[in-house]
Amino acid sequence: MIEVVVNRNETGLVTAFTVKGHAGYAEEGQDIICAAVSAICYTAVGYFDTKRFDGKDPCYEERDGRMRFRTPDINTQEDLLQAQGVLDAMVIGLQQVEASYGKKFIRVREG
Repeated sequence: MIEVVVNRNETGLVTAFTVKGHAGYAEEGQDIICAAVSAICYTAVGYFDTKRFDGKDPCYEERDGRMRFRTPDINTQEDLLQAQGVLDAMVIGLQQVEASYGKKFIRVREG
């Protein structure tokens, strides 16, 4: 099972997320749930990678089947709103995969 933990601050903004595990829906390389989760998460991380807030590298690491991400310091309200839009869309996409395939394969929770 893939476990996604989304962390939010007191105002509800996404501050970090962790993704770990394997769905086990199909053989490795053929698993559409793993592919969907990877595409959704890499799209979100890719946004931060291309944006480079204040020239800083994106704040994520990937290792041993786990991705950890934390939002970088963002200085302008406009950048903050755009970044949160990307992260909120990511969470919605992951929740839709969970709703379609079930908690047996993916579980998304707030942590």
